[in-house]
Amino acid sequence: MGARDANLPPHDRGPVRAFVRDEVDARHRLVGAFLPVLGIVIISVLSPASDWQRYALFGSLAALAVILADAVVMGVSVTREARAAFPGEQVPGLATGWYAFLRAHRSRALRRPAPRVSPGGRGPHAPR
Repeated sequence: MGARDANLPPHDRGPVRAFVRDEVDARHRLVGAFLPVLGIVIISVLSPASDWQRYALFGSLAALAVILADAVVMGVSVTREARAAFPGEQVPGLATGWYAFLRAHRSRALRRPAPRVSPGGRGPHAPR
């Protein structure tokens, strides 16, 4: 465990988690729109019935379905890449995918620990 890892909460420690963080931070994904679209769904559900309300609700539910499909694809691909990069480590699929989703659905400014790579960049843990 490096000096940087000692300052992290236990759920963020380790080379696999650092790899997942770098992979998520290096890409723009639809998952980033999860919270705004979820907000539109909630507002649409609570607003009075009208044509606008129905269009907003159906449109935002369709967008939410696409975003969730993207989240599943992201979780599977990040888990697969982590298993390939760290063959000696145990990489649990569901936990790794959930960790990637929790990181990806936040805006970059709110991610903790702060991103080390820029979008399109490669992290120090990325396989060459």
